[in-house]
Amino acid sequence: MTKTEQQRNQSIFNLPQDIIFDILSRLPTRSLIQFRCVNSSSPPLISHPSFTKLHFTATLKKPDKNHLLIYYETLDYINHIYSLRSPTNTFQETLKLAPPYKPLHGYLRIVGSHKGLLCFFDTNFYSNVGHVLLWNPSISRFKKVGHDPCHDLDKVSHFVVGFGFVLRNLEFKVVKIVYGLDKVVNVNHVLVYELSSDSWRKIDGVVAPCGMVKGWSSNVVVNGFVNWLGFKEVVRDASLVPNVIMGFDLDNECFCVVELPKDIVHSYDQVCLVSYGDESLLLALGAHYVELNGEKWDMWVMGEYGVVDTWKKVCVVAHPVLSIPPLLMRNDHEVLMVMSDGRLVLFDAIKNEMLDLETHGLPLAFDAIGYTASLALLQG
Repeated sequence: MTKTEQQRNQSIFNLPQDIIFDILSRLPTRSLIQFRCVNSSSPPLISHPSFTKLHFTATLKKPDKNHLLIYYETLDYINHIYSLRSPTNTFQETLKLAPPYKPLHGYLRIVGSHKGLLCFFDTNFYSNVGHVLLWNPSISRFKKVGHDPCHDLDKVSHFVVGFGFVLRNLEFKVVKIVYGLDKVVNVNHVLVYELSSDSWRKIDGVVAPCGMVKGWSSNVVVNGFVNWLGFKEVVRDASLVPNVIMGFDLDNECFCVVELPKDIVHSYDQVCLVSYGDESLLLALGAHYVELNGEKWDMWVMGEYGVVDTWKKVCVVAHPVLSIPPLLMRNDHEVLMVMSDGRLVLFDAIKNEMLDLETHGLPLAFDAIGYTASLALLQG
């Protein structure tokens, strides 16, 4: 027997498949990706549906290191940057990502990021008509989601899109709310896309309870709910400030309405929803005020999702010019902000200091979202 044959006989692939799965499922995603690259001639165990599900379950118990994905556009309007940052105090860049897709409509909006998958909506700057894209940069897999057949675009005012993950059945879902053109009655219908079936379906008997202005509406996912700012009534004037939070339960596929803090000062001219912490476990809200000596954002955090009495104002971010909404809250006193000159900074409310993160871009083009590597989409 040659040396090569002896090595082959001693290979891990001579073990029973369930033992191989158990061993490999304990490895972090990065190690599995490297293993897959250097063992291209070995059996495609890592791509096996049973293994990807096993590894996914294992990472839920012991997740890989969470990173921050920062999107921005350069000041010359030419380059669109997807910068992966380490979760350190300085958010040091570890990698620049290059999406494997050129937008058909000219603009890729980030819908969300969950368990290794990034969700985009391909549209143009002035319209909400477009299609959904899924991308796992860790394994260089990309998927264009098919158009849903359930509406006539001639009767559509705008879309509202959300993306998340259902822990109970390990399912990725995209929710799309399609608002009609009626300016008096809140006419809409709700569509859900499931990755496992690769199909859209309309949720019969369910309508979004809140109005949404025409224009892009960002969202924050907390506790399995996709959350948007909206209105208790039908509103077509985009200059009005939202007065309520609308949540969609991805698992039970139903809506809830969450009130703003009872003690909030209602003279704000902007409100925004903000991710909180590395895992976005809490819902946070920013309220903007213009005062005689400058501008400020009051930052609120909801201690228990859906319980209005658990809203708490945790810090205030103040500066002479500070109109751009916060990107995220790292904790109760650290807030990631963009200055009016396009500088990305980390504000510390305890020290009352702003740390310049040495990143410059178009002030209104920034976005920030958590990212953790996974094998999602490995099967196609």
